[in-house]
Amino acid sequence: MRIGMILKGNIPPPDIRIEKEASTLIREGHEVNLLLERRQGEAREMETAGIRCVRGVQMGRLREILHRYTFSFTFRDPAWRRAIREFAVSRGVDVLHVHDLPLVREAISVGRELGIPVVADMHENYPGGLQVWYTSRLKKKTIYNFNRWARYEREILREADAVIAVIEESKERLKAIGIPEERIFVVPNTSPVESIDIPLDEAIIGKYRDLFMVSYIGGFAPHRGLDTSIRALPHLRGRIPDMKLVLVGDRNRPYMEYLVALAEKLGVSDMVEMTGWQPFGKIWSYIAASRVCLVPHARNPHTDTTIPHKIFQYMMIRKPVVVSDCPPLKRIIEDSGGGLVFRHDSPEELAECIARFREDGEFSRQAGEKGRAAFLDRYNWDSTSGDLRKLYGALARRAEKS
Repeated sequence: MRIGMILKGNIPPPDIRIEKEASTLIREGHEVNLLLERRQGEAREMETAGIRCVRGVQMGRLREILHRYTFSFTFRDPAWRRAIREFAVSRGVDVLHVHDLPLVREAISVGRELGIPVVADMHENYPGGLQVWYTSRLKKKTIYNFNRWARYEREILREADAVIAVIEESKERLKAIGIPEERIFVVPNTSPVESIDIPLDEAIIGKYRDLFMVSYIGGFAPHRGLDTSIRALPHLRGRIPDMKLVLVGDRNRPYMEYLVALAEKLGVSDMVEMTGWQPFGKIWSYIAASRVCLVPHARNPHTDTTIPHKIFQYMMIRKPVVVSDCPPLKRIIEDSGGGLVFRHDSPEELAECIARFREDGEFSRQAGEKGRAAFLDRYNWDSTSGDLRKLYGALARRAEKS
């Protein structure tokens, strides 16, 4: 089959989920095309990781602002619809596979016109995410209003031929809003086994060799629970004098400034390092240098129904993991034995979990080994991408009959 994926974004930077899905589908014998945004000066076509990419709509600063406001009230974008239609026709695609909620309506509109099925790939709980990604109350009452986005999601996903959920808890949420169970396919955001062989940066490993490094790697935002991680440090200073909390993440400047101020207020600035954004190739070295890895997400409707791929990367290289009690995180850690769980709003509990790993080396080692074993057994991409292969096998058989 010729698959036409749609992403309201650009590559680079890499989109790891898209690359994993595309790689699997290509190995299954499908052709994967990807429609992206276009930056000024970029070539219209490119190829990356076997994916044939077309850069369509150019989203400059003013265009993006206009899109944000008009789209958020109408859930329509004529420019994107034209680009999707041209892409589908020119590439002769047999199915449209649209990533994340915003462009699902335009993809379905084109799919119905051309008589091709549409797969909606929900990376996360998008209406819930809008409530935690942004802090402006005005925006959350208007362009990011939860009720409006939830209604759009509920209505448009019922029209999709298939919906991909990122974790079992997300599937249950989708069922609760009326999506038929037989149309939902769960494709968790795990890591490929071959990632184990990625080379490490010895300079990063050496920098933290003599420290008890506890790391968080991922996005910086209030719902990530990084403030709870810093609030745990006063409880650990006397118990782990060589501890360093290393936060490796993106460039959310206001939130980073808040965390810096919080660390100063609590008198733990010397225990915290924020590296800022790092190239993907260096992430593995920070994980390898860590004694404990964190996923301290605050609980909310978004984090309760999604899963970060970092938890599987931690498990892959034998790192004990401390997670908050968001249901997907808690379930995976308790199932694997790969770490400990704390109440998301309790820095004291988080501190106790970290201290236990510092004070009981054998327990720490066993947690790392159990996490690794669970990753190799059932939490790797080959094991969890079965629903993706099943979905496209069914679509291919349907296309052959038509």
